[in-house]
Amino acid sequence: QGLAAELRSLRARAEEAALSHEREARTLRDQAAAAAKQRDSALREAEEARAQLRAGAEARAAARRELLEAQREARDSREGRDTERRR
Repeated sequence: QGLAAELRSLRARAEEAALSHEREARTLRDQAAAAAKQRDSALREAEEARAQLRAGAEARAAARRELLEAQREARDSREGRDTERRR
C-alpha cells in the first residue's frame, strides 16, 4: 500500500507539472504573439516615417528649384533693366 500511495503521489505531481508547463507555454505563446504585433506595428510606423522623410526631401528640393528659378529670373530682369539704362 505504501508503494501504491507513492505512485499516486508521483502521478499527481507529474500531472500538476504537465499542467503548469502547458500554462507557461500558453503564456509564452501569447507573449510571442503580442511581441510580433508590436514589431509589425513598429515596422509600419518606421516605413511611414521614411515615406514622410522622402516626401519632405522632395518638397524641399522642389522649393529649392523654384527659388533658384526665381533668383535667375530676378537677375535676368535686373540685367535687362541695366542694359536698357545704358542705351
